[in-house]
Amino acid sequence: MFDPFHLHGKIKSTMPDTIQDSRFPLVHENIRFVPVVHRRVTFAEQVRLAVLEFRPTLIAVELPETLRPWIIRGIMRLPQVSVVQWHEEGADGDLFYLPIDPCDALIEASRLGLEHEIPLAFIDLDLPRLVEPWSYVPDDMIIDKTGLERYVNRFAPILANPVADDPLTLPHVARENHMALHLRRLRMRHERVLCVLGIGHFTRVHGMLDGPAVKIPDAVADKIIGKREHVGLAHLRKKSVREVLGEIPCMTWMFEEQREELELSGKTRFDKVTAIQSILNMANDKYEERYREKVTITQRRALLQYMRNLSMVKGRLRPDAYELVAAAKGIVDGDYGYEVYEIAHDYPLQDDESDDQSWIEIRDGRGWLEHDDAKYRMRSRWENTPAEKVNLNFRRRPTLETREQWKENWRGQDFHPGICSWPPEDEVQEHFMDYVRKRALQVLTQDKKQVQKFTTALLDGLDIRETMRNWHDGQLYVQSTPQPSGQVGAVVLIFEDERAVEDGSWRSTLLAEHQNESDISFYASPLGENAVGPRICRTEFRGILSIFPAQQIPDLWMFDLGKSFEWCSDVLLAGAILFNPHKYIAYVSPHPPRKFLQELASRNRRHIIFLPSRMFSRKQLKKIRSFHILDGHDVRRWARDYIFDD
Repeated sequence: MFDPFHLHGKIKSTMPDTIQDSRFPLVHENIRFVPVVHRRVTFAEQVRLAVLEFRPTLIAVELPETLRPWIIRGIMRLPQVSVVQWHEEGADGDLFYLPIDPCDALIEASRLGLEHEIPLAFIDLDLPRLVEPWSYVPDDMIIDKTGLERYVNRFAPILANPVADDPLTLPHVARENHMALHLRRLRMRHERVLCVLGIGHFTRVHGMLDGPAVKIPDAVADKIIGKREHVGLAHLRKKSVREVLGEIPCMTWMFEEQREELELSGKTRFDKVTAIQSILNMANDKYEERYREKVTITQRRALLQYMRNLSMVKGRLRPDAYELVAAAKGIVDGDYGYEVYEIAHDYPLQDDESDDQSWIEIRDGRGWLEHDDAKYRMRSRWENTPAEKVNLNFRRRPTLETREQWKENWRGQDFHPGICSWPPEDEVQEHFMDYVRKRALQVLTQDKKQVQKFTTALLDGLDIRETMRNWHDGQLYVQSTPQPSGQVGAVVLIFEDERAVEDGSWRSTLLAEHQNESDISFYASPLGENAVGPRICRTEFRGILSIFPAQQIPDLWMFDLGKSFEWCSDVLLAGAILFNPHKYIAYVSPHPPRKFLQELASRNRRHIIFLPSRMFSRKQLKKIRSFHILDGHDVRRWARDYIFDD
C-alpha cells in the first residue's frame, strides 16, 4: 500500500548509535519508567505495552492526590469524556480543569490499574494555579521506528527543567522532588513499580532516585495544597470534545473501540496512519452515498502526498485535523472536505444527555457550566498546543432535523409556480454548453481534414505528422480543413439513462429568461429529495437538452415525444432533432445514439456529432450535473450561504 508517511530511512539516520547505551535507562532497579507526552495516543499505547510486559504490582502516575476522587470518577465514566474542574482563590474569572482524555497516557495508566485491580499512587504535588507549560516535542511517529527508550534519551534531556532558582521553574522542580521522594518509598514497599510521568520530568526524577536525600524548596512548601475545595466533575458537551481532546476525536473513538480487542488479544499496536486512512475511507463512503461521486486513485495519492507535505511544514510527520481537512478540500472538493471534517471531528460515543453529572461547554478557550450564568476563561492543567485559527469556509449545512423539515415543506406543495434556477450555476452551464458546441465543430472539421502533397499553396498549413511520416520521399504535405456549412444549436448531455415510462425522476422544460440563455429540457433526481436550505433544493441532472438560441420549445414530457420513445435519452435527442434551429447537434453520452435516431436526424436534415463522455473531465461534468432550484426569486438574496463552498 502506498504510504506517504513512510520515512523510516530519514528517521533512522537521525538517531546516532551512541544512544543505544542509554544514559537514563527506563528500568531502574524495580521501577519501570514510561516518560510520556500528554494526550498523545502513541504514549498511551506504550503504557499498555509496559503493563503487559512488566506486570507491575503498583502504578504511579503524575497526578495530584487531591484530585484523586474526581479523576477516578471521570475514568469510570469513560468512554463518556469528562473534565475535572475547580476554582482557584484569587483567580476570579478563571476555571482550571483536567481533561479525562482516553488517549492521555496518565489516564490510560490509571484506567488499566482500575481495570486490573492494580494499586494506584498519585505522586504529583498540587500547587495553586499550576499549568504544565507546553514544549515542542518531535513527532511521536519516531517511536514506531526507534522504540521509546531511544526517543526518550534523545529528547528528555533537552526538555528537562533547568535547576536554577527561577520562579517560573521552581514549582516544577518542587514537583519533581516530590515525585522522587514518593518513588523512593514506593520501591521499598512494592515488588514492581510502573511510573508514568511527563517526559520533561523524567531525567531529574530519575537522577534523584539515588544519592543524597532531596527536599521540597521552602519557597514552594508553604503553597502546597493539602485538600481541594470547589472541585467538581463535569460532563463535556459533544460539540466541545474537539476543544479538549489531544488527538483527532475520530481517532480517539477508534482507539476506544479497539481497547477491548487489544485487551483480549494481547496486542498493543494502534497505528495512527491506519486510523487516518480509515477516516478517509469513511469519508469516501459518505461522499459516494450523498453525491454519487468517487475519489479516484490519482486524487487519493495526491491527497496523501499533499497532507504529508503540510504536516512536514508544521514540523510533524503525521497530519493533524487541519492538514486532513485542508488536503481533502484542496485536492478533491468542498463537499468531500466537509465529509472529512464531519467524520474527523465526531466522537460518536459522547452523549449530551447526562443524568449523573452536570455539563460543561468549552469553546475558543471559554467555558460555561450548567446552572451557572458566569462565563469563564478556561485554563487546562496541561497547556494546549499553540494554534493559529484558520477559517476553512464551507457552505452552510443544516442539521438532519432541519433538512427533514425543509423536505416536508417541498413535499407539502403539489405545485411550485415560482421555481427558478440559481444564476451563477446557469452561467457555468451556458459556458460549458458553448464549449461543447465549439468542440463538436472541431471534431467535425477534423474528420473532414484532407492531406495532400505541397504543390503551389500551403492551404491551411503544413501537416507535420504526414511530412515526417514520408520524410524519405523529400516531400512536404499540407492540410486543407473545410469549414462546416452550419452551426451547432442543440447540445444533448446524458449522464445516466432511464426508461421514459418509469416515474420517479423530475422531468421538466425551462425556458430562457434572457437572450444569453438557452431553453433546456431535462430529467433529474426528484425535486425536493435533497433540500439544502429553506426553499432551496439540490438536484442532479441525469440528462439535459440545451437549445440556443432559445426557441420557446414546448415541454417534451407533456408532448407526444414522451410516449413515443422507450428511453429518456431518446426523448431529449428527438426533441433536439425537431426543434434545433441549426444543422448540427452535439450528443455527449457514454454510448453513441441509436440507429433509428440517426435516421430520424437524416430525414430532418440534421447531423448528430457524437462526443464520448470521456472526452471531458469528471470535474467539468460534475460541475454541470449538480444544480440548485429556488422556490421563488426572493430566495436568491441569501441562497449563496447554502450553495457555494468558498
